[in-house]
Amino acid sequence: MKNFMNMIMIAMLSSVIAGCSSEINASLNTEEIKLEKEDKVEAEDNISVQEAGKDKKDTVWLERKSLFQIDAADGIMKYTVYLFSEDERRTILEEDSAKGKKGDSYFTGHYSVYLALKGSKEAYKQAALNDSSEMSFNPSKEQVYTQKMRNKTIISIFQSKGENLVKGQLLAIKDGEVQRISTEKDMTTTSKAKIKTINQKYLQTAQKKSDGWVISTWLFNEEAHSMSLHDQIELSEEEHSDIDWMNLWLKKEALYYPFKNLALSGDAIEKAKQGIPLGSPFPIGTNISEIKKSDPNFVEEGFEGGSPFVMYPEITYYYERETGNVTAISIPGQRVRTSMDEITAMFGTPAEVREEKLSGETISTYPADKYSIDMISDLEGNVSEIVLEKQKIMRVNDRMIFYRIRKH
Repeated sequence: MKNFMNMIMIAMLSSVIAGCSSEINASLNTEEIKLEKEDKVEAEDNISVQEAGKDKKDTVWLERKSLFQIDAADGIMKYTVYLFSEDERRTILEEDSAKGKKGDSYFTGHYSVYLALKGSKEAYKQAALNDSSEMSFNPSKEQVYTQKMRNKTIISIFQSKGENLVKGQLLAIKDGEVQRISTEKDMTTTSKAKIKTINQKYLQTAQKKSDGWVISTWLFNEEAHSMSLHDQIELSEEEHSDIDWMNLWLKKEALYYPFKNLALSGDAIEKAKQGIPLGSPFPIGTNISEIKKSDPNFVEEGFEGGSPFVMYPEITYYYERETGNVTAISIPGQRVRTSMDEITAMFGTPAEVREEKLSGETISTYPADKYSIDMISDLEGNVSEIVLEKQKIMRVNDRMIFYRIRKH
């Protein structure tokens, strides 16, 4: 099997990426189902808008005067959030600049947030932006937008911070009020693309550096109303010249960079003996139509090494052309960030080790009854890909032997 990154380069750069924005991906569906069950219970605890001691305004008036009106939810409760400034000033840009294009409307003022139940006649002022300085918005740019995290809407408000960089404030409704989501570090990202919603728990941002990009993945804690830095990696333009990850990240809303969200455990081989892979709810033998139905927003599909595949950002499924049944599953090394030294310490010496002369990679194989696990590592010994693969049975001189379905 070719290296996962090279395969992405060939498949993804040769055709238009299929699918739209996806908040749920196939490899995390097991966790999604659990969260959905919890949502049904937690949704009953939601309350209406808190009114005591808050200034109020007529919602019909706010609809005419507010710069942004945002539909938002907290569990089963539906709200409208208004972004309004008493001292708003509007200018027309006279030339192209970082603020926008010539002729764009540009608004500046001290903005406040008002919250109303969906369809209500009154909205109540919130304290979420009370301590904010003046803010500026160009409505033709995406400076205010939402993400759905479980049964909650997150409102992202971004302000310019230097060339092609924006700094954000994240808001969400909690206990009948619009409150800030605390972040352990500044939520800074590129102005060229929206934050990526990976699933119901994670967001991803990208920040340009002089010699590359920094990819940050954030974990949302609904109970603490906080966003913590789950993972961060720097992509050097020189080191990653074989694939333009950031160009893909910027252009394709459904594409995010694979991030560390898996931990290897000692029972991985025992699970592999049952055809259960790391990081996927779908075992070997699952029909590819079931996987695509569960998550239709795959990144790419095609053929590699004579085998058809369906690729998601964090996992690739290979299947039989005749039956559609999955025979191999590939996980990118970015999701585990481990080395062969650590693998050997955990699982022992591999049964077979072979080198790929062209790529310089090493393939270390661990048998798992009717399956095998291949740990593919680079010259430094870092794992770049993990493959769980089914082996076929053939009879030679009345002896049953296994052989790999696909060659690397």
